[in-house]
Amino acid sequence: MNILFWSGGKDAYLALHFFRESQPKADLKLLTTYDESTDIVPHQNIPLSEIEEQTNYLDLDLISVGLPSQCPNKTYLERIKNALNELDQPIDNLIFGDWYLEDIREWREKVFGEMGYSCLFPIWQKELNDLLPILLLKPIEIKISAVKEEFQSLLKTGEPFDQKLVMQLQRLNEIDPMGENGEFHTKVIFKDPETLDNQPLIPGGR
Repeated sequence: MNILFWSGGKDAYLALHFFRESQPKADLKLLTTYDESTDIVPHQNIPLSEIEEQTNYLDLDLISVGLPSQCPNKTYLERIKNALNELDQPIDNLIFGDWYLEDIREWREKVFGEMGYSCLFPIWQKELNDLLPILLLKPIEIKISAVKEEFQSLLKTGEPFDQKLVMQLQRLNEIDPMGENGEFHTKVIFKDPETLDNQPLIPGGR
């Protein structure tokens, strides 16, 4: 069993895409953490109900882990550990959508390694030109779901994250075009399957 940490945004979707591409037959579940006082996924600002809709669309099981607001790392890790321990199958890998942030990757490898888990990073240091076309595929639409206050003059919640926007952001020094430093977050919207001409959402997906 493999567990992919699912935020509902583009990086998690990309991680899912590339993992499925490399291991199309691997058993997989998604894990989402949310603020238990609001039922909202922090940072992405996505309601848990929409996460459930996404995972239903993908036909993947969801492990939802409630966290307190302003959750300290110790509590976060305890609740993740408890949720994983409740599974009735051994876990091969924990999968993350980290792209370039070394400190985040090192932290994950350390804390989850101490729990006995191996970590995979399917989009690690891939070129933007390898990632962007996946986000422009027919089955999905990406929208901005949250923007840090200091960048709200450049981005608006709800606007499409598309090639035009990325090109605009690439011309700016103060913001990463993929929001890698937390400048903004995104939400994946799956389109009506009746309009997709049977195009698969994820390589190897069910």
